[in-house]
Amino acid sequence: MREITVRSLSGLLYVAIIVSAALYSNLALIVVLFLFTVLALFEFQRLLHYKSPIPFLFFGLLVYQFYTEILINTLHFGLLVISFFMNFLLAFMLIKKKSFVFSPFQKSGLTLFYLISSGYFIIASTSFESSWMNGITLSMYFLIWTNNSFAYLAGKKWGKTPLFPEVSPKKTWEGFWGGAFACFLLSIVLLSLHPEFKFWVFPILALIIIVAATLGDLIQSKFKREAQVKDSGSLIPGHGGFYDRMDSVLYTAPFVNLFLIFVNYVS
Repeated sequence: MREITVRSLSGLLYVAIIVSAALYSNLALIVVLFLFTVLALFEFQRLLHYKSPIPFLFFGLLVYQFYTEILINTLHFGLLVISFFMNFLLAFMLIKKKSFVFSPFQKSGLTLFYLISSGYFIIASTSFESSWMNGITLSMYFLIWTNNSFAYLAGKKWGKTPLFPEVSPKKTWEGFWGGAFACFLLSIVLLSLHPEFKFWVFPILALIIIVAATLGDLIQSKFKREAQVKDSGSLIPGHGGFYDRMDSVLYTAPFVNLFLIFVNYVS
């Protein structure tokens, strides 16, 4: 009971910071997401036993160019394609039970094109137009939070069948379906808050998030297991570190951006 209470309170504070920033201004949200991603990057480098200032500088330059609207479209779409394939590579290695062992050069590429690129695409989601301030970014977060929270609660209550025991013994299929059901229901509610989108957009977005958020969580668990640590950090009580809290949204953001670009194109 105490674990759930601590987890809920720290989670609510994390949610409150993001939602408050999003409703206050676009700049406030970008600053918050930038700081959270920098903290996650620091924890990720520690997991990999890899230290370099280059990813921090690259991320800062990307975000600055994005906010000032001087970022070259070729770089934006190039990063999206590379992130897309990097995420698929990590999912392939997870499913095939291949070890996450990388050379220093590969660690550099992984940091840049998995964590930094994904962090950038979380921020880039603020550029999609919506009927309310930062509506797309908040909707993405709400769907992920709902999926993860109800997966956790359903798993605690009814979980019996392991989802991926080699990586995360506590995750179950019952939890997965509980989170998926709640996430899909929320997508129906979000339809009424985004009348500018067609009826099929948010249900499909929910399906993408259900799969991607789960994979992102499992991939992060595999990184931790191979680093032989329980959490990536200790800054968020009940959740671990910022990488622990952002694993799902980091993995999901490139897919959400790609899908919404497609939606805008067909519209």
